[in-house]
Amino acid sequence: MARWQKFALVAFIACSNPFPSFGQCGFAIEPTAATHWYREDGWQLPGLDDAKAVGPLHLIINDVPEVLPEGITVSIFVHEDDYRVQFPEAIFEDNSAHEKMLPRSFHLKQLVRWEMYGTPYAYSYYLLPYDVACIATVDIIDDRGDGKFRLMTSPGHSIMARNPAPPPVPEWLKKPKS
Repeated sequence: MARWQKFALVAFIACSNPFPSFGQCGFAIEPTAATHWYREDGWQLPGLDDAKAVGPLHLIINDVPEVLPEGITVSIFVHEDDYRVQFPEAIFEDNSAHEKMLPRSFHLKQLVRWEMYGTPYAYSYYLLPYDVACIATVDIIDDRGDGKFRLMTSPGHSIMARNPAPPPVPEWLKKPKS
């Protein structure tokens, strides 16, 4: 068999693999996956306490500054190059059903904080799992304004994932302060 024929055969078999992929990209959820996960106790926010620096992020796309909605600013947390974050096992609610997220370690590529008039309301993570070739992005949001970040959504609003739009602003931030 000619070399190009062998290559074509191997390429065809690789592309039409009938076996399912066993890699898990992102968070492992039992028994089903969802896009909005709620946790009354709040989600842990790994990577906040040991950042080397935190500073404002000025978004520039194609040499043009990105204009964010009025009052919204974004800050970036700087870590060492091969920084790991660990999301512990956690029980959460999904459509009133209790689910369990399995613990997972990720390489943290980017962590940003979204603020509305100086009040943090969301953190966006851009994560690389160590065991599969993929990315995971999540937002962790303070949905009530009490400093507990109870809502995790996926996909997140990561700058690196070319989603420079901020996460939706929670209702508690839209209300006038008295």
